[in-house]
Amino acid sequence: MNKLLKVLAASALVATVLVGCGKKGETGGDATTAAKYAKAGLGVVSSYSEDGQVNTTMAAVGLDADGKVQYIDIDVAQSTPGGGDKEKTQTKKELKEKYGMKSVSASMGVIKDGGEWYEQAEYLENYCKGKTAEEIANIETEKRDEEHTSVPKSGSDLTAGCTMDIGTFKEAIAKAIANAQDANAEKIGIGEVMSNGDAQLDTTIALVATDADGKVVYSKIDVAQINKDVTATKSERKDDYGMKSVSASMGAIEGGAEWYQQAEAFEKYCKGKTADEIAKTATEKRDEEHTSVPKSGSDLAAGCTMDIGAFLEAMSEAFSSAK
Repeated sequence: MNKLLKVLAASALVATVLVGCGKKGETGGDATTAAKYAKAGLGVVSSYSEDGQVNTTMAAVGLDADGKVQYIDIDVAQSTPGGGDKEKTQTKKELKEKYGMKSVSASMGVIKDGGEWYEQAEYLENYCKGKTAEEIANIETEKRDEEHTSVPKSGSDLTAGCTMDIGTFKEAIAKAIANAQDANAEKIGIGEVMSNGDAQLDTTIALVATDADGKVVYSKIDVAQINKDVTATKSERKDDYGMKSVSASMGAIEGGAEWYQQAEAFEKYCKGKTADEIAKTATEKRDEEHTSVPKSGSDLAAGCTMDIGAFLEAMSEAFSSAK
């Protein structure tokens, strides 16, 4: 073999080795790294107090391949249905300065100039990033008074920006991580729609995970319909929710379908679609209470016949907030 052939052969060998040593997740000539979020999950914890106030705490997470939190959103839907809050339709985070915690926080003197609710929530979110479920569960807390039994431990790094009770936040985050499903997503977002009844608060929640093209790779729809007797979400109630017999009587879905099954049919329908495509889902009015049901004869109507108006609104908000 002459000198030139030897050089070419050596170059080819080096190129082969370099291709073979690409990072895990890379493919072909246009190698791409693994998706930003390996899994996405939603956790919801609700309570109903003696004075009729509903608190629905929502946590959405995006985990990397090592199970560490890289995306997190914490929010609370708080209202007293029938008690003067009937028009309240914004979460604590959406209320921003209107929530009015900053002056109270400032009077405590722990956070310089105080911290509004959404600011303290964001501080906790940033504190949780890069941590595992176990590390978040082990965040040290202490009792401040009878109403605040799980505030960040005095002198800890977390108290520099968050001094409110985080007990329920930790519980919702733990549920979100436990519920996390494979997503391989580039963006995650969450949307909430609040609706007050005479004796209950309905919070429709949409978690959306999308690929680099903005198409849904995973979604989760749930509704926290909370009153003095119920604090579990509709999905969590499974067959106890009792929609199947009603659905069966309508005859649109053979044998009927429970709420969680119809929600799963909607999630399946959304997979692979963009925000615009989902927003254009054809709906029709069935009666005065059901004004946005899937259009009769559509693919979606084969598995979902309940009103999806709030679903579509929450999904739109989730797409808008995705990051």
